[in-house]
Amino acid sequence: MNADIDPKKLTPKSPISEVAWRLWEKKNLNIHRGVVEWHVDQPFESVHDLATHIRTGVKTEFRPGWLRGFGFGTVLHFQSLSPDFAQICQHIDGRNKKNGVWQWAVLQFDDDKVAIGVHTWMHGYLHPVYESILARLEANGYQCKSTDAEVDKLIATLTKIHDYCSPVQLVARFIP
Repeated sequence: MNADIDPKKLTPKSPISEVAWRLWEKKNLNIHRGVVEWHVDQPFESVHDLATHIRTGVKTEFRPGWLRGFGFGTVLHFQSLSPDFAQICQHIDGRNKKNGVWQWAVLQFDDDKVAIGVHTWMHGYLHPVYESILARLEANGYQCKSTDAEVDKLIATLTKIHDYCSPVQLVARFIP
């Protein structure tokens, strides 16, 4: 089952070099987001090779710029998996990267009607797209599971510092 993305959020885009990909994009002065759908029909030695291929293709297809950040999600259809498949979670980004932030992946196994969603810890512009894809799959009989990636140590520490140093916390220390 192919992804059905709300044209109010993202518009279809023709691929430049990755002709097997279906692409959607939202690009204006403030935001640049994209979604890739791909029926992965070629074997990859490892999930890291797959992720490298996706990141290289995203760089070519969407040309992320330094001025406005680029975030993207993927819908990947699989027939078979590499032995290190569980490491896909390491490729969902926890913070900004120069050539785009991989915010989420929906991994579809169409023969088995199973879908697994992995989302970064922060939910932004593409989160409703992610949720709608999983909801549509579930409505069509897929077993769907979704999880958020863990916050990395740096972000967790910065969040604690922010919470401790917020004006409300500073005032609350003086109230008996």
